[in-house]
Amino acid sequence: MELVYGRHPVLEALRAGKRKIQKIFLVEGIEGEIFNQVSTLARKRHAPIERVPKMRLDQLTRGHHQGVAAQVSDTTYGNLDDFLRAHVDKKALFIVALDEIQDPQNIGSILRSAGFFGVDAVLVPRWRSAPVGETATRISAGALEHLSLLQVKNLAEAVLQLQDAGFQVLGADMRGEPIWAIERHARQALILGNEGEGLRRLVRERCDKLVGIPARAKVQSMNVGSAAAVLLYEFFRGPKP
Repeated sequence: MELVYGRHPVLEALRAGKRKIQKIFLVEGIEGEIFNQVSTLARKRHAPIERVPKMRLDQLTRGHHQGVAAQVSDTTYGNLDDFLRAHVDKKALFIVALDEIQDPQNIGSILRSAGFFGVDAVLVPRWRSAPVGETATRISAGALEHLSLLQVKNLAEAVLQLQDAGFQVLGADMRGEPIWAIERHARQALILGNEGEGLRRLVRERCDKLVGIPARAKVQSMNVGSAAAVLLYEFFRGPKP
């Protein structure tokens, strides 16, 4: 079981209905609209609610819990093969892939942007990547609960699989072509690289194109979470292909 905490992460976990809710913790004496919504949804999901002192929740969590937490089943992952089969007739698809991103806060930030822009799925490597756990869940502000997470053994092989399924695969690189100059395709995948090294060599070589955000000042790089938000905005603004 995982502990999800913070008002929006808990609320979205209840709304999405993807996870089993074992128990809801609410700090004693705290009331308000969100807490009423949490209580109402918890009752609908037949999840027990326990009122606890703030000190108890402080001890259980490792961040700002905002007076609410939920003990839930672990994050679950889908399979890329199954996802592609289920969407074989869908013309327009957009996938984000994470190439060995190490900071769970960056993963959470990317997931939040992916949820906001309506990304269809997020690919996560099985190894050498920060876990999609408590920190990523909290930073995603509940967006994680509404995303299809797909775990892959080998991201370089997954690139070939996506290309076979009609995807244009783009790798994020600050030295790549300006993102706004790229022709949009119905099926696209965007790969975001490691905070320090960027994309791994084989992943980079297998991408159809490298895309970036041209710097306008002396600072020549962006945090991967911030870059993801800018890149996704550019992809999704304007008419669909």
